Amino acid sequence: MTPDERLNSQSNEQAQIESGWVINIKAGNEAAFEMLFNFYCQNLINFARRYVTDIQIAENIVQDVFSNVWNHRENLNPSKMIKSYLFTSVKNEALKVLRHRDVQTKSRGILLDSLTKDADPEQELTANEINAEVHLAIDELPVKCREIFMMNRFDGLKYAEIAEVLGISVKTVEVQMGRALKKMRKRLKPFLTMVFIVFILLIYLLITN
Repeated sequence: MTPDERLNSQSNEQAQIESGWVINIKAGNEAAFEMLFNFYCQNLINFARRYVTDIQIAENIVQDVFSNVWNHRENLNPSKMIKSYLFTSVKNEALKVLRHRDVQTKSRGILLDSLTKDADPEQELTANEINAEVHLAIDELPVKCREIFMMNRFDGLKYAEIAEVLGISVKTVEVQMGRALKKMRKRLKPFLTMVFIVFILLIYLLITN
């Protein structure tokens, strides 16, 4: 089995698990609801913080979304992806907060832990410099490219899921991702190998934390 086939298989298995959760939640099973909450809570908080930088507000948004899921569980559809529904709901609630506060700018709000704990000063400086360059490269992306890139690379959403959350076509997501990757490669070309290593480590930390 190729890596892509393995990934697709794992994705399908997870989709089946989540469909089972939804069926049980719909029937009033609190344990299934808790499993869904624990599985997505932190990722949704990180996602909300791209719109609202305050962690307490982000946590409240996610809490409200999950409360709404439970309170209206009879309306859940097991045949539809709960993941897309959760991310869409968090995005909509975050935008409501921004409109209420009349805030124009967005922030991804993903804070990095040290990548070089207990490393010597020279190694730490190098990692910090590369980390700064990665951030700059992401920040320099056009708004839509940056949003789609981070949803895919940081939140782990597939193109179809991103399209559903943002209300755009899958083709648009593909085009924007292509532009984002092209700009990132060009911006980071002078030290692409080291950036790739640190970036992979960053993704690993974000997924496992």
